[in-house]
Amino acid sequence: MAYPVWQSGTLYQPGDIVVPITAPSPTATSVENGEFTDGANNWDFTGSAFYSEHVSKGGWRTYVELPGNQAGGGALNQTKLVVPVGKKITAACLIDQGASVAGATRGWVEVHWFSASNVLLRIDKGNQVDSGSGGAVHRSTCEAICPEGAAYCRAGIELWSVADHNHAIWGGNLWVEGTFAGLPADLAYKAVQPESGFSDASEPAWPPVLGQQVVDNEVTWEAIAATRVVWTAEPLYISGDTEPEWPEEEGGMVKDGTVTLRAVSRRVEDPNCPNTKIVAIAASKVFCGDDDIVRYSATVNPLDWSTDNDAGYLPTGLQNYGANPVTAMGLYRGNLIVFNAEAFQLWQVDEDPANMALLDALPMGSTQHHAIAPVSNDLFFLASQGVRTVGIAASSTNFQAGDVGMPIDPLVQEAMAAGSEPLALYYPAMGQYWLVFNSYGHWEGEMWIPGTAQVFVYSMTRMGQVGAWSRYTFPYAIDDWAIAGDLLYLRSGDFIHRVGEAAGDEIGIQRDGWTFEVVPFEGLIQWPWLEFGQPGVTKMLYGFDIVGQGRVSVSFGIDQSNGGLFTPGYTVPADTVPGMVIPMPLAAPSLSVKLTYDGSEPWQWNALGLYLQDLRGMS
Repeated sequence: MAYPVWQSGTLYQPGDIVVPITAPSPTATSVENGEFTDGANNWDFTGSAFYSEHVSKGGWRTYVELPGNQAGGGALNQTKLVVPVGKKITAACLIDQGASVAGATRGWVEVHWFSASNVLLRIDKGNQVDSGSGGAVHRSTCEAICPEGAAYCRAGIELWSVADHNHAIWGGNLWVEGTFAGLPADLAYKAVQPESGFSDASEPAWPPVLGQQVVDNEVTWEAIAATRVVWTAEPLYISGDTEPEWPEEEGGMVKDGTVTLRAVSRRVEDPNCPNTKIVAIAASKVFCGDDDIVRYSATVNPLDWSTDNDAGYLPTGLQNYGANPVTAMGLYRGNLIVFNAEAFQLWQVDEDPANMALLDALPMGSTQHHAIAPVSNDLFFLASQGVRTVGIAASSTNFQAGDVGMPIDPLVQEAMAAGSEPLALYYPAMGQYWLVFNSYGHWEGEMWIPGTAQVFVYSMTRMGQVGAWSRYTFPYAIDDWAIAGDLLYLRSGDFIHRVGEAAGDEIGIQRDGWTFEVVPFEGLIQWPWLEFGQPGVTKMLYGFDIVGQGRVSVSFGIDQSNGGLFTPGYTVPADTVPGMVIPMPLAAPSLSVKLTYDGSEPWQWNALGLYLQDLRGMS
């Protein structure tokens, strides 16, 4: 209902209600002098706490102190903060425990709720900071809901100490958010004087807080909440207390509380959808291999595979090298590339089927759909011989030319022969192509043998330079991957792992339950057996130098006919160029060098120099 506006010189009866001509000043939205920039002004100190300027670690200044051997104390800011009933306020402060041991001192933020007559109704406390020795500063935060009958609140800092502890604790930097900057609940003002009286000639300074009063000549006005219509929402459909017995047939019904649920299929029901796992997304359509053709959905509607002039299929089986079933698909420079065991076809795709066309077909095939990954402006795929790229393979029309994967062809062929289905990804933040071969965990008697993953990683270098291959061994099988921002996440069973430069290997051990341990992983660089001159002639190595970063152990292979016999590891500085040559007297017809980095710190290899000479054969 509408209330009359206050008028000057008017006779008001007890119980009359008016609204002001001039609205009250907005209430405070933040504590005054919360950072003690004005000393102890606007603060009330309790117990043994007092105002003190203390410089914490990092230059942060705190201003309320509780000395050692004192039970407790605090500081309550005098600012009255208005919060509508049922709404939330957040208060926070910083606590510095100084040299206190963990648990000996505590500090936290508090919110005190008061009625209109300044009676304390409730105290809400934030999290206790009880561990921060050595100068570490921690935050205490409190989220409080305004209770019924509260007119305002005040925020403060409370400190506590055990009786026999000699070290002080400090608090400061108090702040709040969620306060109400105007009038709570549309204030009106009710006459509460015992008898009728006349108002003054000028409007009083209306109080902005519920329950506060102001004298207006012979009338006393009290701030009240104006009458409002309050709507209460009640849900029409409420589930039951326990999970229902779900029907397993499509269309089956079950009652759950006041809700009736029907089972629906989550599959694409269009009969033209092939429902195979060889899938690619391009031109706002889903492309799916279907024997020797490739079907595609309607534009932006993967449920529709039948609409004329929108959904349809690419007749790959009617083109060159199309006799075999489709086994892999990917995107190459915006076009769809379709592989079978014999060759690939390159198709231009478009939202309009009339604009789709065959661009090229070459006899270079692949059967590994999950090993395809677009990398920069090219497409990496796995052929029977190893990793190849469309750009190089297409220009040479064969798999024998110098492609990126040829240095590791024997290793990849060995991994493929083991029967593991490969998984590939491109990690843009690191400029790396990953090819994963898994060895899955299994039981041997009562012992669980965990799975592992062998990952061949091709790291892209700057424009115009050749990339390099590395081999990683993970202590778990990699089932899937995802990229979020600049981070790569790997899934292994029920566990999710994040790949990062600062992390080590997370080793999981299953006994009664799972336990985990993060350990540094080694880096290994090994050269093949090198003749360093005429084959079969003994060479005399008398020293070496290495340039790089990180702790490294160097060993030398001296007998390739004896299973690759190596010398014991010799730990040297990361950079040995300054000073004398590192002595290493060895004699052998061929040598192999092995560098082992223990992984306890970031490492990098730049160069290795060997000092040797041929020894002439005996006549």
